[in-house]
Amino acid sequence: MVELICAPKIHHDQIAYLKIITEEYVHSRHTIFPNHPLKPKHHYLLHYSDLFLHFGPLIRLWTLRFESKHSYFKECARKLHNFVHLCKTLAERHQLLQAYLSSGPLFAPAVQAVGETSEYDEQLYNGLIQESVRTADMDSGSLHHEINLALPDLHEETKRAVIEHLTDIIGVRNREDLLFVEPDDIKPFLTPIQSRRLVQVFRKASGQLPSTQPNVSNTSWISNFSVPWEKMPTRLSQALATGGMAHPEDRRIMIRTVVEGMRVHCPNPNRAACGEVARAIVSKYPATFADKTAEGEQLGCGYYSLLKQLKVEHVNRDNVSSRIRQPRKRSTRENNEGDVAIKRGRSELDSYGCINWQPTTLPEGETTETLETKRQTMSTVFRSAGPQAIETTDVNTYMSLTYIYQRHMLNSWPAPTLCEVQEHWPFLFTKRGLCTHFHTLTDIEVETRLSEALLTKGRRILNFFQSQRLQWNKEIEHLLRECDSAKLNHNQIATAAILLLMKYFQEKEDSIFILADAFSTKMSVEREMTLPITPRVIALGNNFMSASRWMISLEGKVFYEPEQMHDFASTLAVFFASYYVFNLEYQESASITLEIIQRFFVRINPDMGTKCPAKLGTSRKTGRVVKRKVTSISPRITTFLQRLSEFEWRTSN
Repeated sequence: MVELICAPKIHHDQIAYLKIITEEYVHSRHTIFPNHPLKPKHHYLLHYSDLFLHFGPLIRLWTLRFESKHSYFKECARKLHNFVHLCKTLAERHQLLQAYLSSGPLFAPAVQAVGETSEYDEQLYNGLIQESVRTADMDSGSLHHEINLALPDLHEETKRAVIEHLTDIIGVRNREDLLFVEPDDIKPFLTPIQSRRLVQVFRKASGQLPSTQPNVSNTSWISNFSVPWEKMPTRLSQALATGGMAHPEDRRIMIRTVVEGMRVHCPNPNRAACGEVARAIVSKYPATFADKTAEGEQLGCGYYSLLKQLKVEHVNRDNVSSRIRQPRKRSTRENNEGDVAIKRGRSELDSYGCINWQPTTLPEGETTETLETKRQTMSTVFRSAGPQAIETTDVNTYMSLTYIYQRHMLNSWPAPTLCEVQEHWPFLFTKRGLCTHFHTLTDIEVETRLSEALLTKGRRILNFFQSQRLQWNKEIEHLLRECDSAKLNHNQIATAAILLLMKYFQEKEDSIFILADAFSTKMSVEREMTLPITPRVIALGNNFMSASRWMISLEGKVFYEPEQMHDFASTLAVFFASYYVFNLEYQESASITLEIIQRFFVRINPDMGTKCPAKLGTSRKTGRVVKRKVTSISPRITTFLQRLSEFEWRTSN
């Protein structure tokens, strides 16, 4: 009976057998010991078989760890000679412990003054500290305290962003993990000096704890670990020598071989250890293993897909202990705004992927007064000549000179509405004005890059889906049949590629696209339709594939009309550039598609961070609101790009 209850796997027939033997056990106990009534836990035993059917193997839900704490608390009661107010005493001890962890040894003298229930037992108190420090997780409050020590003047919004990044992306779970935080890990949020100061405080904090030194020695194997390249397949060795792409089968063999070597030193390597190994492999053989775009540019950190394979697909496989983990401490700050609110607070997260987000030096020969004069001149020109005046040399020159002035308003707090921005900078709401601003902001000609990428990569994506029809769901198959029914032009190929990606990632079309009548105008769309707050591409036509005119809406209003956009590529360029120019977050409902446009088509690939920090999302399976896991790069994107590369590699060979 015990073997079945504690089994990591169990068959339905065994569950039926368990129900029989538990009933026999309870009946026999009652018969043999009639003078000893059954306890509640004997009755609960009868429900175990039903619980198996609802929750799976109960070994994953057991509470034996809490029994050890129970025994420890009884020992505390014995030493404290306090059996009546044990809970109160332990609560006080817990408060003392938290104060000790927050203030360090300087707090110890004050502890002596607190002893209302019993005499202070120094030996027991030290034991409580050592036990709690050994098992305590690193919560957001502790991280907030450490950041305050290092950077007391840091903005609260940035502090919260750093804490969420450390816990959700880097994987900090306890104080010993702080030893492995590097300045580059928090580079997107802090300046180099701030990063170094914070890392120094982290290392001091973890170094002061009595239990960290043994744990450091347990992880010292990482620096001495060497990948057993001599055990790799011959075909992989040839690829490493020539810098070619690894065959998918050889890559999987390599992963299994590396994991076997890691488990010799550590049965269950954590994510940080797997990340170090993946980083070392990619550093040695970047041409073979690095995550890269077709242009050879690094995708994110460059080793995310390798890390995912090492940790998720192999280290966790058939490893029961790795699945039984303490629940992650959640932040009390939840982002439940979704698509119905606009981000008003500006932080360093808004500079994600930008190289000139907030310039500080005025153009040579310019002052605040001269820039304001140029702004007023442009407003006058716009009222008299209209948006086509953006094509004149004078307006272009003025827009370039007033870039710092534009960013000052866009990055201001509280954030202005787009109607207010349009009133001050009307030429920013023309295609050329927006794309020029985006070029200064990111050093990317977004319209040119998207036009080329949608033509070449769009055809590659369409070919990928058309060549593997049996793998896809009905929605993708229906769209592919629509593509087969007519000869596609450039606009239709680009539109089909984006729609196929949305269906592949299970994101609804209306989270980016809205369909309107072919003869709709700006006024009719705003009057007849309820436009969402987040950006949308409004396609004018009978369906998305046949549309030849488009509009862009932001904050529930149409800001870019069809006359400004001559094809789908220019429409998508304006749509995408608006997120960066106006500091907008990706809507969660289309975050994966927007990120693959960013990384695969536009080729903006920051190492860390995301433009969709929403903590809540909609489940693709159930449609319910669920907790959203925020990562530096979506694993679904790396998986798709890897599948696309492997498909093209196989078909070309």
